[in-house]
Amino acid sequence: MHRWGLGSIALTLAMLLAACATTPRPSPTPRVSSSPLPSPTPSQSPTPQNSPTTAGETSCATSQLRATLTNAQGAAGSIFYSLQFQNVGQSSCTLFGNPGVSLVASATGPQLGAAATFVNHSEAVTVTLQPGATASATLQIAEAGNFPQSSCDEAPAAGLRVYPPGQTASLFVAQSGLQACRDSSAQLLQVGPVTG
Repeated sequence: MHRWGLGSIALTLAMLLAACATTPRPSPTPRVSSSPLPSPTPSQSPTPQNSPTTAGETSCATSQLRATLTNAQGAAGSIFYSLQFQNVGQSSCTLFGNPGVSLVASATGPQLGAAATFVNHSEAVTVTLQPGATASATLQIAEAGNFPQSSCDEAPAAGLRVYPPGQTASLFVAQSGLQACRDSSAQLLQVGPVTG
């Protein structure tokens, strides 16, 4: 009786171990960060973002876009702009994600301060631009005068260097009256995703 009990327990344990070995384990769920995406370093172009385009759609190349700043509105030490992209090409194309943006001393000059932090990236959608159509992203520029001179080293900016989403070639957007920081750690810019 005693031997039968031990054998029965051993058989039950063997069956449980076999069942555990063959039971599929669920794959881990990917974690999504809700914090803003890190900005590109001053010496690098932004990393192209993967666009969920469908068959027949093409991402907008820098060469088929024109960028402008409009609708300046001041609020609590910052100025908010609409950074607009117009399709000046002959065919439709798509934009997806946040553009790379930085203040610059001149059209071909050095970057001033840190590149824009990406915000609201999780809200990005694919925007299709027909020839002549525009899409925009909200750009926030903090006033350089709000930063201590020791961590800013204030300087005038001639405009913006803008990388359309997914592109490594940039556009220059001239804009008068912009003040920037020479210090590469000064974070004056935040930019949202392109919307229709």
